[in-house]
Formats: sequence, structure tokens, C-alpha cells
Amino acid sequence: MLKLFLFFCVMALAVYAHKKLSRRTFWIVAASVTTITLIALKICFHNYEKSFMLSFVPDALHAQSVSYSKEESWGFGPGGNEAGIRTYPLSDSVARDIAKRGMDFFRNMPPNKDQQERRWRGDYGNWAETPVASGEHWRPRQGSGRLHIYDYICRYGFCIDIDPDIVSMANSIVNSAGSYYAYGRIGLIVVSPEHKLVVYMYNG
Repeated sequence: MLKLFLFFCVMALAVYAHKKLSRRTFWIVAASVTTITLIALKICFHNYEKSFMLSFVPDALHAQSVSYSKEESWGFGPGGNEAGIRTYPLSDSVARDIAKRGMDFFRNMPPNKDQQERRWRGDYGNWAETPVASGEHWRPRQGSGRLHIYDYICRYGFCIDIDPDIVSMANSIVNSAGSYYAYGRIGLIVVSPEHKLVVYMYNG
């Protein structure tokens, strides 16, 4: 209702300005208003996108930014597919706390205050220590005995090109001791205090 009211206000203002202002002044004002509106919309979308990405990380990890993101979607709805990976930096204090407390940090992690709004995002259970255990949906590559993140992210045949440095680091984290991981309704989150990094990857 408010959006409709604002729309009619803008339209009424535009009609009024068109009648009262010279044609040149009107178009200058119209161009300025359009530019400001587009900039505002871009800022709003950026803030929403950042907030959405951060909602996948439990609040207890105090993630404030996204350091890397590579994602792709094919189609929409039940028949769509997607694949992606994001990394989030961990602060020194949180990384130290995790390194000190280990699994106790995750067992006693408080729930997210806005979990109902997030639905399933940022909600994880059954935390475990790395190396990530292989299972039905993610098995070590033959000959190496190690998991590879491409085998998880690209499991359904839809793949993305990830920065080689990110691939190397993520592969090292999931195959080495010292980090912690959990599966959510969608995706896998891995927290590495050594690298001061959170890695979230998903397929679907």
C-alpha cells in the first residue's frame, strides 16, 4: 500500500513539475532524480545481497564481510540447479577463541536471534572436526584418498570456475585436522581458525 502511495506521489510531482518548469529544466531535474534513484537502488541491492550472504554464517562467528564468492544458477524453482562457494574472514579474536575451545565452541554456540526470518540459513547441527568424513555424496578421488571440493560443488553436473588459490586452500582445509564443519539443510560450512576463514559451499 505504501509503495502504491509513493508511486502516485512521484507521478503527481512529475506532472506538476512538467507544467511549472521549462522543458530544459524539467529534463535536467528528471535526469537527476532518475540517477539518484538508480544509485539508491543499487546501494539497497548491494546491502541486501551482503546481508543475504552473511545469513548463512552463524552469528557466533561474527562474520562481517564476504571475501570471495563464486556462484551460478541454472533455471528456477524445483527444476533449477545451483552451485557455489563463498569465503568469509574470521576475526583474530574469534579464531583464537575457537582454537582455544575447540568443539566446545560449537557445542555451546548460541542460536541466531533472527533464525525464524532466516528459515534454514545459518542453522547447523552435528558439528565435527576435520578432515571432513567421506560419505555417499562425497568420496575421495581415486588414487589420492583426498576429498576435492569440485566433486562436492559439481556433484549434479553443474559446475563453476573457482579461483585456483581458493580451490587449493579449501581442499587443504577439508582434508586436514584443525578445522570444524557441519552440514546444513543446503550446503556445507567449514570453519578454519588457522586460516581465519569460513568456507561455505553448496550444490543443488
